[in-house]
Amino acid sequence: MKFAMHYMRFVSTNDIYSKKVVKALENLEADTIDANGYGHVSGGFATADIFDYDNDYFDIILKFGVQSDCENTVHTEQLKMDRKTLEIK
Repeated sequence: MKFAMHYMRFVSTNDIYSKKVVKALENLEADTIDANGYGHVSGGFATADIFDYDNDYFDIILKFGVQSDCENTVHTEQLKMDRKTLEIK
C-alpha cells in the first residue's frame, strides 16, 4: 500500500515488527472499508498513515470516504495504536 513508505521511518528496524505494523494498518483500512460499505462503491477508499509516535503509541490519521467524478466525501479520524499489542485505542 502507498502508506508503507511514509511511516517506515517511525518503526523499529526489526523487519518482523515492521511487517506486523504494516499488516495492522492494512487491516485497519480493510475493516474501515467494510464497516462503511465502501467496498461496493466506486471511489470508496480508506488510508491509514502514522504521523507521529512515542514509546507507547503510534499516532495514526485515518482518512476514508468516497472520491469520484460526482462525489467527494472525506472523513478524517485521529487514532492511537499501541506499539506492543498493535491494537487501536
